[in-house]
Amino acid sequence: MKNYFTTYKRPLTVLLVMLIMAGLFAYSKLQTSLFPEITFPKIKIIADAGLQPVDKMMITVTRPLEIAIKQIPDLTTIRSTTSRGSCEISAYISWKADVDLSQQRIEARIGEIRNTLPPDVNITVEKMNPSILPVMGYSLESPELSPIELKLLATYTIKPYLSQVAGVSEIRIIGGKSKEYWVQLNLQKMSTLSVTPDAINTALSQTNFVKSNGYLSDYRYLYLTITDASVQSLNELKNVIVSSNGKRIVQLQDIADIQVNEAVEYIKVNANGKEGLLIAVVKQPNSNLVDVSTQMKARIVQLRNILPKNVTIKPYYIQGDFVDESVKSVTDSLWMGLALAIIVAIIFLRSFKASAAILIIIPVTLCATLIVLYAIGYTLNIMTLGAIGAAIGLIIDDAIVVV
Repeated sequence: MKNYFTTYKRPLTVLLVMLIMAGLFAYSKLQTSLFPEITFPKIKIIADAGLQPVDKMMITVTRPLEIAIKQIPDLTTIRSTTSRGSCEISAYISWKADVDLSQQRIEARIGEIRNTLPPDVNITVEKMNPSILPVMGYSLESPELSPIELKLLATYTIKPYLSQVAGVSEIRIIGGKSKEYWVQLNLQKMSTLSVTPDAINTALSQTNFVKSNGYLSDYRYLYLTITDASVQSLNELKNVIVSSNGKRIVQLQDIADIQVNEAVEYIKVNANGKEGLLIAVVKQPNSNLVDVSTQMKARIVQLRNILPKNVTIKPYYIQGDFVDESVKSVTDSLWMGLALAIIVAIIFLRSFKASAAILIIIPVTLCATLIVLYAIGYTLNIMTLGAIGAAIGLIIDDAIVVV
């Protein structure tokens, strides 16, 4: 074997160089994330029906959904939790089954019984994997803007702007307040003017809409006509006509007290001791976490230039930083291991050639590992990086023993 390696040392050197280059190429193409892209055989169904009582939710929503879900194949267990206006069902599928196909089957079964469920129920079906969790989070604060104005700014300015980053799946807005118009009826005035609550309900349901009326032709042109009856301000809502009998016109402000109030929210966010809201970033399943994090940081810098001066946006959670620290930790352990191995080889073996052999063995082994990771579709995450970091010590020990 000694004569073999001596005779073919040049072709072997070229082969090692090609292996190192291929490993560096694989490292540049590997996706990075905090957790492996694992899909658990679990599908969660969430139904939201407002503020319905628990017993009514159990009969009208939970039980019909459970009966429908039980009919799909490869189902092992169903667990449900019902509360006021909400229902969460966890469907556990066999490990051998296709989770994506099972999700489509559940959605199809729910679509078949949709007409039997309450009309205002909102149902979402999601498979459980790490990609549904936020990878970045920012807090939005302002000492002057109200929670309503802050949420409007986040919904209509920040969310569309950040959604343009490549690899971003969703921008979630958490917290803040929504604007509502509260109409408190005056029963005495309603009785005097002969106005019933049904008449008010009908008047309000027939306004606040935009409807197309079709086209009008004028010589060579076609004009699209629309009816815009949307309510844009408090005064427009006050001027809504509730009753008109030819003699008297009754507006909403004549029989009711109308105010703009904050909607009831069940999530409250405090940022640095002040009321604010959170912006969570969810990445796409196959996107590179580090690339998304880098592009998002640059996008946030640009966003600060278009935000009002009294609004601040600050990061509170960046998952990409944890991945960078993991990569840095593995790199540090690699260089420390190489330095210690060479020192040991020089002091105890008294051979520079032996230390050079150890210096070559470790990069070649790591590059071969990266090639295999890239070939089988793995990512650089805390599991693979931890395994590489732990294996570096074994490689060094084995190299010293062999030498």
